[in-house]
Amino acid sequence: MKTATSRRERFAQRLNDVAAADKPLRELAGNLSKVARNAINEANSLSLEQVTINLKRLPKQLDGFTIVHLSDTHHSPFTSLEHIERAVEYANYIKPDMFCLTGDYVSHERKYIAPVAEVLGGLDSEFGTFACLGNHDHWTDAALVTELFRGEGITMLVNEGMRFSARGGSFWLAGVDDHMVGKTDLKAALEGSFPDEMKLLLAHNPVIFRRVARRGIDLTLSGHTHGGQIKMRDPEKRILPQRRLKAGLHRRYDSQIYITRGIGTVVVPMRYQCPPEISLLELRTAE
Repeated sequence: MKTATSRRERFAQRLNDVAAADKPLRELAGNLSKVARNAINEANSLSLEQVTINLKRLPKQLDGFTIVHLSDTHHSPFTSLEHIERAVEYANYIKPDMFCLTGDYVSHERKYIAPVAEVLGGLDSEFGTFACLGNHDHWTDAALVTELFRGEGITMLVNEGMRFSARGGSFWLAGVDDHMVGKTDLKAALEGSFPDEMKLLLAHNPVIFRRVARRGIDLTLSGHTHGGQIKMRDPEKRILPQRRLKAGLHRRYDSQIYITRGIGTVVVPMRYQCPPEISLLELRTAE
């Protein structure tokens, strides 16, 4: 089995090769230890992204409704519980109307599930916390994740939806199971919704956005990509492969998706030019 040390060594070598290959990055090759140290420090940082999302079908009673979106905590040997606790503390300080979680809460072993469930259960908002599953949750133990999260008062939406009502307005709130493990059932998640009501979907993997747009879903919240986690490229040409839907707000027809960079890390416990993200989303009724 490949160890975490060997993965770090391979990453360091890859970083060194890339840095040596292109003039804008040659300076990194001579100071790789500093880059690696900064990347490890960045993985333990937190940044706040504040985004306004205009939605035509959002009820006027819910104009200004706020959501804190968290994803990819990846509690594991690479992402400490203390780091996740800080994220929860800061998220609670923001005092949003609702929390939405979009999967990959753990990695590696089942023993990491109960602690992260308890910490995320500490999220406190007027209208509660809603969540969906990610691929790493399945690779660890999705049934246990679901059970323990629900035990902490988190509404886990697994290919299901509900009519969320607040302040005299309502919309359809749904969550799908993970695409990578082949368990996404969008039809089931929308069953019971009205054709003309606003729909908010939690989906770990943004790859389903084309399907979502065809179904007329107003807003999808996703994670999975980590924003790339390691971002290194020449301003004039790409050096490492980039995902088309990697982070931030995107639109297709009348459907929008917000992809967060997430909180934790996988493969290597590092981030570079891609800090962990707490997303504060303000929903506004479009004129």
